[in-house]
Amino acid sequence: MSRPRHFRLLMACAEMCRASAHVMMTGLPGHAIVCAVCAELCEECADDCERLEGLEDCVAACRACAHVCRSMG
Repeated sequence: MSRPRHFRLLMACAEMCRASAHVMMTGLPGHAIVCAVCAELCEECADDCERLEGLEDCVAACRACAHVCRSMG
């Protein structure tokens, strides 16, 4: 994967995490759908980070976020 694509993936992941947190705070049942999408995006981001050197902390953070998002859904 190219670095510009990787950067866009990181930005999308961060934005989806922020949006998911805000939707969860509304208390609406639809938050489960948003959290499921967030988990998928976090897993994709973790997989991509694994392909690059020195991003072990990012991989761990993305996988942890995906796990929490799945538990919210």
